[in-house]
Amino acid sequence: MSKEVFVAIIDSGCKFETYEKHSIQLQKDNTCLIKYIENINFEHGNVIGNIIKGENIFIYDIQVFNEQLSTTPMQVYEALKLLLNKKVDVINLSLGFNENYKEIKEICEKLIEKGVTIVSSYPRTARNHTYPASYNNVIKVTSEGMCNDEKIVSLEANKLFFGANPFSSKKEVAGSSVAVARFTSEYCNYLKKGFSKKQILNEFSKRVVNEPY
Repeated sequence: MSKEVFVAIIDSGCKFETYEKHSIQLQKDNTCLIKYIENINFEHGNVIGNIIKGENIFIYDIQVFNEQLSTTPMQVYEALKLLLNKKVDVINLSLGFNENYKEIKEICEKLIEKGVTIVSSYPRTARNHTYPASYNNVIKVTSEGMCNDEKIVSLEANKLFFGANPFSSKKEVAGSSVAVARFTSEYCNYLKKGFSKKQILNEFSKRVVNEPY
């Protein structure tokens, strides 16, 4: 029997039933209100969730995007903070900021110290650092069109930099955010088989981009 794996998806919300559902809403006074997800206005999080979900995958569905499909560092910080006291193996962040926020960096460090794997988006077109992907020990994933299906390839394994297929079943949802979900999906499948983080990354690091996987 495969192991249970707990995954947090910080995005716009999944339409299907998940282990937990939370909505992080920014108030006028710049504080955040944590509620149950009531409305899902975009397909983005649902597409990401459908790539990741599977048998013995328990999803914390955390909505941070508003009606304009935008979010704030405060909402992402509160989502990460919420997970500090949860049983979570992997955090999927199909998003990123151009600015380095100390509070997000520190909360990521605390989660990683607890043994949580954080996977974050690093756009192909990024000219500067993108965060949280650029933090130490955060796995960064970008679009790699030469990847077949869900398989992951190494771009710079020593820098925890990987590539994955950027296309989904919805043409309007594509790019590095989809690649992150594909990484999370395959990574979790290895976790279910009992592989350690070190063993999984070692396996992924053997794969080069010009080989068919």
